[in-house]
Amino acid sequence: MNIIGSFQPIKKLPMYLFILFLLSSSVNALTESEFVELLLDNAFFEKEQINLAIKQIEMQGDRDNYGNWEFEIGGEIGRINKSKNKFDYTSSTDYAKSTNQNVRKISTDLTKKFFSNGSELNISYDKSLPVKNEEMHDKNGYQLDKDTTEYLDDIEVSWTLPLLKNKNGVVDQKTYDLAVLDYKDEKLLLAEVKEDFIEDKLMIFLDWVGYKEQIRIVKNRLNVSKDILFKIKQADVNKGSILAMKRSIDKSTRIILKLESKLKAEQKSLSILLKSIDINKNPLVVNWDMKPNLINDLNAYCQTNVRDIQRIEIEKIQNNRYIKTYDNSQLPDLDFTITASKDDNKGNYSTYSKSSETEYEAKIEFSYPLTGDISNEVYLSKYRLKSRQLELKYQDKFDDVLSAAKKLNTEIKQGIKRLELYKSQINSIDVQSAELKEFLSGNGNIHFVIGELNDNQDLSIEYVIAAIDFHKSRVKYDSLLDRLFVSN
Repeated sequence: MNIIGSFQPIKKLPMYLFILFLLSSSVNALTESEFVELLLDNAFFEKEQINLAIKQIEMQGDRDNYGNWEFEIGGEIGRINKSKNKFDYTSSTDYAKSTNQNVRKISTDLTKKFFSNGSELNISYDKSLPVKNEEMHDKNGYQLDKDTTEYLDDIEVSWTLPLLKNKNGVVDQKTYDLAVLDYKDEKLLLAEVKEDFIEDKLMIFLDWVGYKEQIRIVKNRLNVSKDILFKIKQADVNKGSILAMKRSIDKSTRIILKLESKLKAEQKSLSILLKSIDINKNPLVVNWDMKPNLINDLNAYCQTNVRDIQRIEIEKIQNNRYIKTYDNSQLPDLDFTITASKDDNKGNYSTYSKSSETEYEAKIEFSYPLTGDISNEVYLSKYRLKSRQLELKYQDKFDDVLSAAKKLNTEIKQGIKRLELYKSQINSIDVQSAELKEFLSGNGNIHFVIGELNDNQDLSIEYVIAAIDFHKSRVKYDSLLDRLFVSN
């Protein structure tokens, strides 16, 4: 029974290269980077984008509100009726026994705070046009011809600069400064959400590739088994060998069905993510030779590049901003103010009159509550104590990230060695194996052939699983160090 002459070799290509070739041969293959780009193009982060937009509006609003010109205008229209009686009046001076007065008045006030130093500018202007109809009285009798019309213009400009409390606007600017930090934190949070999302979906990506490759390996083994079965049916071989090979084929079929079930589950998840992509026509591929750039100085890198650590640093800055505010609020009010005002008055009262008064003033005002501000002291103590809490939080997170990075660093290095070992073992496989040659020449046992095919299949599958695990570690490493998504 020598049928080796009619049996064609399975493959001459090294097995692990053959596995990689299967993926890379697809013209429309979807690479890992293209997959990530498609994820980021979809509207998966609309809620977080809205939160960021809200924070930006709040930040800009606080800035604009602080330095905004506040303009107020008011008016007054009224009528005043007054009567007056003097008893035992002996003076020769006239007085108004009754007055009917129409009041017309307009007032404006313009205020602006300056962000750079916390000072405040105020400009006010008042204008009135009252009309008086007075009934005059003296010791000689009544006089009814006394009418007075007055025009009053009053303008004042003042500028106040805080010297202790709220110096440089430290109290007033707190809201804006915190809004700026909130916006920075929201940007980091959005980037972190995208980072975690990409990591999670890349795990599905890699699982799909892993199952797809295992299916190809088992299908290749199944084709070899069917080819052997066909050959041994043509030869004078005992029924036990045929039955054993059929069982081997059935087992391979069951393995394929199980793997295809897992593949379909992953493909369903991917179809939701990639609605416009047909994965059957655009299969996913992995650059199997891709290796992460391992960081030598993890301490320095984590401090400046890991977002979770940066966010705690922002918390610390926010807390210090509160402390700065409440610490300054403990100081007395000491304000320097300069004022210039001018009053113009024009009217007639028996005779024409006109007056103008200009005033300049420079002053320093001091005030301080002798009992202090209890509420302010409570908040100051609270945020000073919170400083230590944030230091501990920062150190815990830093240690966690550093420990996880070192662990993944080790896993990746070990994974590289493990893959190299698999490659050398797979390359040493003689695809036209000795057991198969012996059996086909009539001197071997079909069970030894099946066992060797099983060993070769298991080794190839183990290589694929090890390769997928390695790339998962690579993705986790890059995600931990915030390198999967690079924000602008």
